[in-house]
Amino acid sequence: MSGIDAYKKALNQTGSSRNAEYRLLAQVTAALIDAQEAPGDMKKNPTKMQKLAEALNWNNEVWSAFMEDCRSENNKLPEKLRGGILSLGLWVGKETQAAMNGEVSLEALISVNRDIMKGLDDATTTKTDSDK
Repeated sequence: MSGIDAYKKALNQTGSSRNAEYRLLAQVTAALIDAQEAPGDMKKNPTKMQKLAEALNWNNEVWSAFMEDCRSENNKLPEKLRGGILSLGLWVGKETQAAMNGEVSLEALISVNRDIMKGLDDATTTKTDSDK
């Protein structure tokens, strides 16, 4: 199942798309961290290279799904926010390629995912608090 299919399936199985997005980002971020912390040099250790490639590809698929969703006519996010997500998604693609080539660490990708997770968590908490 592709990242896009997994994202759509998660949205269909939950009542809250923000919760699904948060969980998906948490899972892919954990995979990025695990790959980064795997012992050895990715150029010399095929196991580490495989972990990195799988985590980076998964993260890229998740961001591609976010971008596809933001391009949808049915997306109800404000236009400025959708534009920001699209810009981030393009950056993720470029950063992923650089990481695959061993030019950069995964820190920036992990940091962006965590920032988005924080925003999703804050938005969910704020909405829940205001519903009381």
